[in-house]
Amino acid sequence: MLLFLDLISSIPEFTIIEDNKVILRQEIISKESDKLSDNIIQSYIEINNKLNLTEKLSKIVTTIGPGSYTSLRVGCAFISGLKLAKNVLFAPLSMKEIFDFKSDIYKTDSLGIFISSSNNQKFFCTKNNIGYMEYIKIDNSSFLLPDNIKTILFNSEKLDLDNQKVKQLKFSFLDELLKYSDKLIFLKDNIIRPIYISNNKILN
Repeated sequence: MLLFLDLISSIPEFTIIEDNKVILRQEIISKESDKLSDNIIQSYIEINNKLNLTEKLSKIVTTIGPGSYTSLRVGCAFISGLKLAKNVLFAPLSMKEIFDFKSDIYKTDSLGIFISSSNNQKFFCTKNNIGYMEYIKIDNSSFLLPDNIKTILFNSEKLDLDNQKVKQLKFSFLDELLKYSDKLIFLKDNIIRPIYISNNKILN
């Protein structure tokens, strides 16, 4: 079984996947004001009691940011402990992976990803002309969309734009994982490196 933990979306969620099919989805908190740290262990225990997950677990995937600092810190610490205890394969799911997945469909230099996370945090992600990821934390209405962006993928809500020529399409991390899981690199000894953004720079 594969355990997928979405830490980026406004409501963090566990998903259990077997043979590339979803067999269980469980929100960890019921509303954004709830604390992930108060609920993540109990939520996992509930899943384990239903599916005997700890015995059947073979792979773990988690989104690693950008997103809420608190959610990423708590969730990645939990997953780090679980993967070490069970010695299972792990793969991160970041914006870089999403861009790589979509490279056959879109020109990545004209693609942007708009992320809505918990605590009303919003991020715009692009890939620059030498292939490195760039992240902008959107704190106010002064955000200016780069001129080269023609398509925006969004996970929850559309980016508020005056430019109606920019196409905005909804996506989900779970759908991307199910479609492109064969492109992820699973390892046993990789370190989870959450992407924390401050002043539009990666802190780690």
